[in-house]
Amino acid sequence: MSTDTIVAISTGGTNSGINIIRISGEEAKVIISKIFNNSEKLSHQKIIYGKIIDPETTETLDEVLVSCFVAPNSYTGEDVFEINTHGGRRVTLDVLNLVIKNGARIAEAGEFSKRAFLNGKMDLSKAEAVIDLINSKTKVQKQIAVNQLEGGLSEKVKNIRNALIELIAQIEVNIDYPEYDYEELSKNALKLILERQKDNIYALIRSRDEGKFIKDGIDLAIVGGTNSGKSSLLNQLANEERAIVTDIEGTTRDIIEESLVIGNLLVNVSDTAGIRETEDIVESIGIKKSLEIIEKVDLIIYMIDSTKGIKEKDEEIINEIIEKKIPVIICVNKIDISREMVLSIIENLPKDALKVGISAKTGEGIEKLKNAIQDKFDTTAFDNKQDKIIVNERHKSNLEIALQHLNKAIECVEREESIDISAIEISETISELGKITGEITSEDIVNKIFEKFCLGK
Repeated sequence: MSTDTIVAISTGGTNSGINIIRISGEEAKVIISKIFNNSEKLSHQKIIYGKIIDPETTETLDEVLVSCFVAPNSYTGEDVFEINTHGGRRVTLDVLNLVIKNGARIAEAGEFSKRAFLNGKMDLSKAEAVIDLINSKTKVQKQIAVNQLEGGLSEKVKNIRNALIELIAQIEVNIDYPEYDYEELSKNALKLILERQKDNIYALIRSRDEGKFIKDGIDLAIVGGTNSGKSSLLNQLANEERAIVTDIEGTTRDIIEESLVIGNLLVNVSDTAGIRETEDIVESIGIKKSLEIIEKVDLIIYMIDSTKGIKEKDEEIINEIIEKKIPVIICVNKIDISREMVLSIIENLPKDALKVGISAKTGEGIEKLKNAIQDKFDTTAFDNKQDKIIVNERHKSNLEIALQHLNKAIECVEREESIDISAIEISETISELGKITGEITSEDIVNKIFEKFCLGK
């Protein structure tokens, strides 16, 4: 592991109230002593006021607050100093460059957290929770990231792994020291232990499927005929003019995508081209894309222009969506023009479909629509089981491989094969679980994970 001293701006680096420059490494204390006039007053977990002075020119660059964290009791496990500068971009860069001139180098993306992992301050799953916390856009995303940062996932994986390590130890004692009076594992006892841990692993794998939309968001497509109000609805949901709206049919010719937050949901919205018969080649390609996207999303909002009524093509597509059991909310638009007309159309729509009357122009009914979207994906169900959810695809992959090895171990027991064959598969399971927390992992995986971090973290 590199032991040189690193530095980075940990805040945005733009004009603000303050900016923070973080320094970590063996020479951090030496560097601070050169450039901070009150360095002799610094001690662990103390913040000291003073001046940053260029030792060559004796020029004062800024009046600052410097905090000190002495190894190993710091974020990285090394000596860490944080310089709180005034928030101007120029003064922040001047202080940063002075630190570099006196012996530090610019940190790579995620290098502070990488050092924390390598120095045993956090395991790999907790490190990944840091980036999830930084990138969280909804309350539920944040809560799950905080839980995993506090060790929710690590504890569960380690409990499974430790149970299997104890099991393998007992198996090896039985194999290697048969002359000693150790209790020998029966076939039933061995199978019972393996199946219990298999259930625990499977529960974690299944939780990734349950929580996928929390991490990645739900994919929602706005579909319907031309000029039914699809682009206006997207603008209402996004609270900005995201899509072009005109009275000309076929304005939207390609899929417009936007990610937004509705309640506790991250929603990836696609505004599709209006569906109609057309000889325009470009528009027809957009319509084809609209029809193809229907089976690829988690939820469809189907728009109907109440002033035009339900067309045959609308009925055909709505019935196809319902037959394929694709979640759908039918929005009957232009309630601002005629409420009676909207209610009449809603009355004639399939009874097993969720219908909402809206005005994509004035915003009436939009809150009701947002509530309907949230009800389709009820995140409140996750409030009491955040510690049972995994949201990381890497973790799921490791768990699936671990489960495959555990299933092979169980099959060996059922076929009454030599117990040392089962032991091999159990050891492979233990190894795969260790990759989640970083107890067993490759340098390539570690580097790939920390590349996702921002500078200064």
